[in-house]
Amino acid sequence: MRTLDLTIQPPAPYDLVRSARGGDGVTRRLDGDVLELAVGAGCGFARVCQRGDGSLTVELAAENLEAAERELRFRLACDQPIDGFIALAREDALLAPLLRRAPGLRPLRTGTVAHAALQAFAGQLITFREAQQIERRIIRLAVPSAPGELVPSPTAEQLLALGTARLVSCGLAQRRADALMRLLRGLDLERLRALEPDRVAARLQRQSQIGPWTIGVLGLHGYGWQDHGLVGDLGLMRLESARLGRDATVEDTAVLLEPYAPWRGLASMHLLGHPLARQHRGRTPEGARASDAPETI
Repeated sequence: MRTLDLTIQPPAPYDLVRSARGGDGVTRRLDGDVLELAVGAGCGFARVCQRGDGSLTVELAAENLEAAERELRFRLACDQPIDGFIALAREDALLAPLLRRAPGLRPLRTGTVAHAALQAFAGQLITFREAQQIERRIIRLAVPSAPGELVPSPTAEQLLALGTARLVSCGLAQRRADALMRLLRGLDLERLRALEPDRVAARLQRQSQIGPWTIGVLGLHGYGWQDHGLVGDLGLMRLESARLGRDATVEDTAVLLEPYAPWRGLASMHLLGHPLARQHRGRTPEGARASDAPETI
């Protein structure tokens, strides 16, 4: 195992702690102001914290330090300037106050696209907490480790090796487990990184149980796309219902995000912090059962 200490200067604004909140606790965890991540296919590990000047200090240990650093930079979303988004948001009545509260928010990413696919299928139509519990159980089965030890994101091969029945035993609904297995068998998600995002989104949309919200999760957290928003997220539907004075639809959330192109993904994350989007915790609207919501979002 080789080690490396390095400093990364992300384009400002960048807020490591705010961006890292809500981590899965299995592939990454936030301990105070220190983010810990498992990196690489082996037993690589990184500890990251942010200085007062905005720079990130990193302690990295891995067999292949170059590959581990590339993965770390991607997962931290720390190399892409967001000046265009900042300029757009400052002129927008809805986004401007949210930007002032969290200017450095970035969507952190998974180590594999298969992990983002697991997040997406686990998160359909249930609360964030329930989805995260399912995700953790499946990752622990797919990537065995000692108790409390961080593990790298699962690969497609590791998830496929579990089989549908074990996914269901972890709490994933049968139809979603079947759809996840079909997706991982039918497409090499990692190789799709080389294609244009719109081409990848079109291919994903032809798959069973995949709608715009699922593509948004895959794009934002798996591929690192900035312009595929979380269309159909029920937090955004709550926000639009309050703004429109009626029950909002999935299409209403697409219309909401359209003016923020080419930053609809990042705009989604900020809008989900709006008080009207957070009035009722979880992803299912008040008074609705999961089965009442769209089957594919």
